[in-house]
Amino acid sequence: MKDSYKTKEQLIHEIKQLRKEISDLNISKRKLKTDQKKFQKQLIEYEKLSALGRLTANVAHEIRNPITVIGGFSNKVKESSSLGTNERELIDIISLEAKRLEEILREVLIFSNRPFFRKEKCDINKIIFESLNFYKDIFEKVSITVKTELNDVALIYIDKRQVKEGIDNLISNAIDAMPDGGILTITTQDKVSRGKSYVTVKITDTGAGISEENMLMIFEPFFTTKVTKKETGLGLSITKKIVEGHGGFMKVDSKVGKGSAFTLYFPYRAQ
Repeated sequence: MKDSYKTKEQLIHEIKQLRKEISDLNISKRKLKTDQKKFQKQLIEYEKLSALGRLTANVAHEIRNPITVIGGFSNKVKESSSLGTNERELIDIISLEAKRLEEILREVLIFSNRPFFRKEKCDINKIIFESLNFYKDIFEKVSITVKTELNDVALIYIDKRQVKEGIDNLISNAIDAMPDGGILTITTQDKVSRGKSYVTVKITDTGAGISEENMLMIFEPFFTTKVTKKETGLGLSITKKIVEGHGGFMKVDSKVGKGSAFTLYFPYRAQ
């Protein structure tokens, strides 16, 4: 009787295990179905964005040609000796606006096109020094103090030109965030995140900071909080695209009235 009771106990235990496995299987099926729907939705969104990107690129190309012609003609007209002061000022405005539109279209094309990276082994600190040297006169003009904490980080495989453009965008934004002066701090470090090795670039300013409402939109194309509204609002979007194209990611920390910190994570690979 004792052996018979044990057998029943084992059977009850096995039935419970089977019920649990069936329950887990049903949960897995529901999760798989949910993930499938989510993936399909993401795929549709990606296809829409790809189509929009192609359309934007084509329109930008078509607009770029006449703008280049306008800029060229305005420069030629400006050379005429028969122009009066007022006419010359108007021609200067046309020339400057044509250049601005060309720059906007250049950014639109960079954002719309699929990025192509020419990667080489680089020292990220050298790229930062080049960027800081480019903005040196502007720092002095607007009373911005630059502090660097560039550590001896690993060499990484990146597209030097595009990464420099991403860093330039963040420095430019930091300058705009501190019109009355402030402190710009750039730090580089080797870090491990999510079990992977990264080389990080952290750019911190002591500007106005970003509100919670705007934080949700700062990476949206054409979104800008700048007063002049002359910028396209593509700087952060392009920087994010460049970093993610290298297999990395970005982090943002900001407090209104305290400033903002943007950290770029570039993956470290031995080769």
